Amino acid sequence: MKLGIASWTVPWAIGMPGYPMPANPLSPVGLLDLAVRHGVSIVQIADNMPLHEKSDAELSELSREAAARGIELEGGTRGIEPSHLMRYLDVCRAIGARKLRTLLHTATVKPTIEQAAAWMREVLPAFEAAGVAIALENNEAHTVREYSWLVTELASPSLGICMDTANSLGRPETLDRVVEGLAPHTIILHVKDYSIRRVDTRMGFDVIGTAAGEGKVDFPRVFEALRKHNRSPSVILEHWPPFSETIERTVKQEEEWVERSLKFLRPWVNGAS
Repeated sequence: MKLGIASWTVPWAIGMPGYPMPANPLSPVGLLDLAVRHGVSIVQIADNMPLHEKSDAELSELSREAAARGIELEGGTRGIEPSHLMRYLDVCRAIGARKLRTLLHTATVKPTIEQAAAWMREVLPAFEAAGVAIALENNEAHTVREYSWLVTELASPSLGICMDTANSLGRPETLDRVVEGLAPHTIILHVKDYSIRRVDTRMGFDVIGTAAGEGKVDFPRVFEALRKHNRSPSVILEHWPPFSETIERTVKQEEEWVERSLKFLRPWVNGAS
């Protein structure tokens, strides 16, 4: 397994809509430099740094900058409409990415699992020919069983799962169910940790992001399942950091989480734990 970071590892440093912007928002090349500083070899650039808005020249420059730093790039987006996925196949070709992570739903387009299957059938031959794999990320949009059915039904070498360790809480589905259903198909692992705390009235709970290894996610269970199924996904760190009074303080907390999370993950990725 190889360890990497993503644009969703440091969302506050990039900028979050509706909140104060950092003085110097992180750019895609800045994200590459962050990966180098932390000694990881993969960078996944997702929908909070939309690559389809970049020019061909900008994508070519990003590819050169990544190669110069020895960084492997992964694409990331949201949505599976065929025209959108084909645009992102061009993006992946331009930056040399062999994996594209995406989510089935967007804010405005929410296909059923059957519609998702039909759309994927349209684009998978082109992805197969290009040697690029689509990794569908689990979240509350569909059940684990539906994601597993989709990948099994289409049976394409260019289709797998981006297994996220937190997103399916929104259904809600437990980590055990996520791991059992999706580990056999996983080509990308999104590491995301969280804690669960009672609200002050004791009537309900809040789900709060944490650095990896400091929350509720049973990472031994996750990595054992991947090894059981002979899966060697890219391991991409993501975070859910809360806003902390000021954007400067929030970005600083985010930076600290990156250090602590990667320190926790390295033994697991290297197979020592």
